[in-house]
Amino acid sequence: MKKLSVFVLIFIFCSITVKSQSLKPEKGDWVAEVNFAPFSSSPVSINYLRARKFIENKKALRLGIFLGADIQKPDEDQKNSTFEINIRPGIEIHFDGTDKLSPYVGGELDLAYKKSGSTFDAPGAQEFTIEGAWSPFGLERGFYRIGLNAIAGADFYIAKQIYLGTEFGFGFEFIKQADIVEKFNDTVTNEVKGGSTFQLGPNFNSALRLGFKF
Repeated sequence: MKKLSVFVLIFIFCSITVKSQSLKPEKGDWVAEVNFAPFSSSPVSINYLRARKFIENKKALRLGIFLGADIQKPDEDQKNSTFEINIRPGIEIHFDGTDKLSPYVGGELDLAYKKSGSTFDAPGAQEFTIEGAWSPFGLERGFYRIGLNAIAGADFYIAKQIYLGTEFGFGFEFIKQADIVEKFNDTVTNEVKGGSTFQLGPNFNSALRLGFKF
């Protein structure tokens, strides 16, 4: 029932009668957005912080940033830690569309890095560490990623400050996994080199984008 109420609220906004003037952003406006999936268990979610700055009426710079950290202590002798960062700068060129609809194309760079490791304190002031993952089998393995996407999408402004949008892209990404290095008292006992993958093709965010103009 709650999910249905949120969905109905959006359509109420859509039914509001507005003047014929354009609702779309203009030079100097800022836009921030979240993912919106009205029929899911979490209708609103944030994969990463996303914002746009319109440097011209039909041109915007965009930036997505994700920062994450996870530190766990399964017991008093073990600590697992992970740090991850993802930065996505890009640019958009918008077209006329209508007073409410703003189609656009653009490009986006994808840069990501994840660092993981574990420490085990053994009796007698001895220490066993794993660099590059949480376990020798690659749990929470670190990596770095670089990618580039051509993007196309559209924003529909349902009110002066609110829009719904969708977007898809086509591009590539290269991922290099971290080496897993096991050490006992700072002496390397085993090392597993990280592999790599290269992918080329379309990508699509299945959730709608719910945006707010400032």
